[in-house]
Amino acid sequence: MSTAYLISSDKIGNQDPQLGQRLMHSFFMNLLTAAEKPAHILFVERGVKLLLPEFSAFNALKILQDEYHVELLACITCLDYYGITDSITIGQISGMPEIIAAMHESDKVIHL
Repeated sequence: MSTAYLISSDKIGNQDPQLGQRLMHSFFMNLLTAAEKPAHILFVERGVKLLLPEFSAFNALKILQDEYHVELLACITCLDYYGITDSITIGQISGMPEIIAAMHESDKVIHL
């Protein structure tokens, strides 16, 4: 079964920003040791900021991409909106058609 994660924020939840950032960090660190890895992680809206080198779990994302062949897709419209397109060193800059295709080819899409 293939899974895709749709990440639309730089934190999990919306109650406490600091806690939400910790939870997002924890999510990716624990994903490294999870038995199953997703086929894709799709980054939209503020989620694209997680692909910046200053994100605390940046190295975990790089390992997921390089060692586990998880495809990291970043929305070009979102990257442009935040002015960070040139700062992204991991993942694949993608348009909405590629993001939609990744969701369609997945058996399950989980939105965080």
